[in-house]
Parts: sequence; structure tokens; C-alpha cells
Amino acid sequence: MATFDFIKKNNHHKFYKLQENELIVAEERLGFAFPDELRSFYLEVGYGFIKGNNLHAINRIMDPDTIADITKREGIYEFDPDLDGIYEEEDKLVLYEVNEGVYLTLDLNIPQQTPVYFFETKIANSFQEFIRKVDQDTEYFVDMVD
Repeated sequence: MATFDFIKKNNHHKFYKLQENELIVAEERLGFAFPDELRSFYLEVGYGFIKGNNLHAINRIMDPDTIADITKREGIYEFDPDLDGIYEEEDKLVLYEVNEGVYLTLDLNIPQQTPVYFFETKIANSFQEFIRKVDQDTEYFVDMVD
């Protein structure tokens, strides 16, 4: 099981706790469980914002309900053109908002150690690796895209 003690020690970030029942409600909406690492993060840390050097970036780990809204294209995401195409793949799960309309996704094909993608480029082999890297530099992956 992943442990995220390292990110909780960084008091520059802003996280919001959530209850397991909030995860369960979102999972029921989605029709599947969140990947193990993301689920562990939610229960151990929560969701929220990673503080970085770019004051214009959002750097938001989305809450489970928002992820369900995006995946199901409901609420404010129903007609969001930024989600067309690349973010509609069934084996990808939008989980992190870099900037408005720019998201990172998880590959759902490997639920125990879930790779993270920036568009089509793998930027971390696991969610925990991604959190470690983004904790140090919120823009580490920007130059990785061709």
C-alpha cells in the first residue's frame, strides 16, 4: 500500500480531508473503484492543491465527485470542449488539473501501480511517483511532451 507521509509534511500545499463514503458514492456513480494508489491518497491525504512556482497554474488533485462528473460528462463538464477526444479514452481517468482545460490522466489498465499521463506521454510509472515528483517541481513534466 502506498504511503504519502512525505506530502503531508509540506505545509505549502492545501488538502481537504474526505470520508470513505464520499469515495464510495463517486465509485458507485462511475461503476468501478478508484485505482489503489489514488484511493490510498484520498483516504490518507485527501484532495486539493499543490503549491508551485507558477502562480497561474491550478495544480489540483481533483476530488472524487469532480472526477465522476468529468468521466460521466455531467454538470459543468457536460459540454466542455477541453475534454473532447484525448480525455474520453475509457482506460484513462482524469484526476489532476494543471491549468484550465489541461488535465493529467491515470491509466486504468494497471490498478495496483497506476501510470500518470500528460496527454499521450507517460510522466510517471505510478501515482505515488507522480506525487513525489510534483511535490518537488509542479512543472517537471511540461518539457516531456513532444
